[in-house]
Amino acid sequence: MKFWLGASIIAGMSAIATTPAVAGSLTGATLTGSDYYKYASDGTNTYLDQNAILSTILQRDASDPGGNVELFASSETLSNSDFATYTDVTSLTGDIGGKDITLSSLTLADWNSDLDRDGITLAQQWITDAFTAHGLGSYVNNVVVNTFDNLFRANGGLQRFSDPNISYVNQNATGHISIGLAGHLDARDAFEDTFNQLEQKIALLLPDFQVPLPPSIRASEIVKVEYNGKTEYLYGFVPTPSGLVNLEDGTSHNATYQVGFLGAPPGPSSSEPQDVPESSTVLGLIAVAGLFTAGGKLRKANC
Repeated sequence: MKFWLGASIIAGMSAIATTPAVAGSLTGATLTGSDYYKYASDGTNTYLDQNAILSTILQRDASDPGGNVELFASSETLSNSDFATYTDVTSLTGDIGGKDITLSSLTLADWNSDLDRDGITLAQQWITDAFTAHGLGSYVNNVVVNTFDNLFRANGGLQRFSDPNISYVNQNATGHISIGLAGHLDARDAFEDTFNQLEQKIALLLPDFQVPLPPSIRASEIVKVEYNGKTEYLYGFVPTPSGLVNLEDGTSHNATYQVGFLGAPPGPSSSEPQDVPESSTVLGLIAVAGLFTAGGKLRKANC
């Protein structure tokens, strides 16, 4: 009995000391391509710092997003004709929960893609979701969506949402992967011209047609994610104030849009930090072992 009890306590202590973390962040992060900006944070402002350490930028979460890395930083400087022929992609790659993950910027080919082959492009689906998220779902039909799509493209709108700013990539114990996208609490200025043009254009066919421009428009940029053999595009319309603002323009990065998906549950990794028991825990276990050992000897003596 004495040996069994000692082995059990040792096993318990070993489990406490070696159980790997069940949730983690992106590790081995690297950037592919040269068209990116790295933004550090001082807790109040984000600011451009190309020498910032990537792992430091990405180690936060939704409650404290910190800095971010912008993929395809030059996107908004491209004309429509330049964007139409642009094929370079900037990517953030790394390991999350023992699996490779790649987050990338978008090209025109991505906006025109139809991953689930339902006849609806990414651009059309995004516009539909944006209308619905802002209480305009009743206006969604092929004419409205296609017209808005064409006008938004002509206004250079796609370029403005092709350059995701990645704040963090985390995974919880169930495998859910969360990606923080730094953005704007209100992106109304990116849509206002298109809404006005939409109303004017469709009014030629339907004189009484009106689409109310929302007082504020909340929309993240889009990130392309490749993980575990699958590709998907993630975006959101529900921001959380970040408590930050970009030092250069005074408006960017004041919101975080958290997007995500269910990944594979994280497996153990020898590179993950390991918990070490508190000294009081070790002493407590030793004391318990002593009590049980003494009790065993006492009972044996009384037999």
